[in-house]
Amino acid sequence: MSLRDVLPRCGDWAWLAPALPLAPLAPLALCLVLLDSQARTPGVWLAVFLGGAAAVGATLLAGRRDAQLAAAERESMVLAEQVLRLGKLAAIGEMAAGLAHEINNPVAIMMEEAGLGGDILADGAVPGAEDLAELRRALGQIETQGARCKEITHMVLAFARTPDGRGDAVDVSALVEEMAGLTAKRADYAKVQLATRLAPNLPPAACSASQLQQLLLNLINNALDAMEPDGGELTLETTREGGRLVLTVSDTGPGIPQAVADRVFEPFFTTKAAGKGTGLGLSICAGIVRQLGGDIAVSSTPGRGATFRVSLPVAHAR
Repeated sequence: MSLRDVLPRCGDWAWLAPALPLAPLAPLALCLVLLDSQARTPGVWLAVFLGGAAAVGATLLAGRRDAQLAAAERESMVLAEQVLRLGKLAAIGEMAAGLAHEINNPVAIMMEEAGLGGDILADGAVPGAEDLAELRRALGQIETQGARCKEITHMVLAFARTPDGRGDAVDVSALVEEMAGLTAKRADYAKVQLATRLAPNLPPAACSASQLQQLLLNLINNALDAMEPDGGELTLETTREGGRLVLTVSDTGPGIPQAVADRVFEPFFTTKAAGKGTGLGLSICAGIVRQLGGDIAVSSTPGRGATFRVSLPVAHAR
């Protein structure tokens, strides 16, 4: 067997496994060899060699194991980020119809006002005072509706951007109000009455605004799905309990059976009909809450709806 054949095998130190128990004996055997010439027998020399080789092998194996664990952890973090990203894109897709309606309304008004302005200027004559007033009103309405479209697209882009992982001081009540506006149309389509109960003057939460947006949108979409097709009521509430901010999302849907309540945050577990869900929405929510340093829990009475309760740390004053 050539050296070229031996070296690949040395790359995997598993061949040293039978000698690992001899590693603690290597120092003792070496001392005997150095201090007593009569102890320099082939067996003792073999113990020194195997023990030393086993010690080196154990060190290399431990290093390789640590490197593999670190690589696996990095890969797990990358996969978790990809799952969060896909979940966010799925959530945007679910509210796309409502967003299209939100943008279509102001665009229709802008087109109507622009047409009116064109009619006033169509004959080429200098507009009178009444026509000028109407033209100013139309231009003002176009500006107002354009600002509304800009606001909607800004909210969507802010939600869709990749989080940078930095903790922010987030106004939870303002963010809840913003997300309620984004999902209002979908709630209307689902025959759901959306209400907010937002505590005033809450301190900011120590979390990522983008991740909190995704968390809230997932909980809202989950509640809306649960109340289809009959509709119901959805309530978003913010409060403070000691040093924590509490966000609750309550619906009046069919609720969650007690037998599966403990499993709702498991990946790929869903109570929805086949083809209606991936089972990742609530699992993503649980992952986001853990990253934010918070807690999430669910309480439900079958036939009377479900309440998801999210507790987040308060941001420390700088």
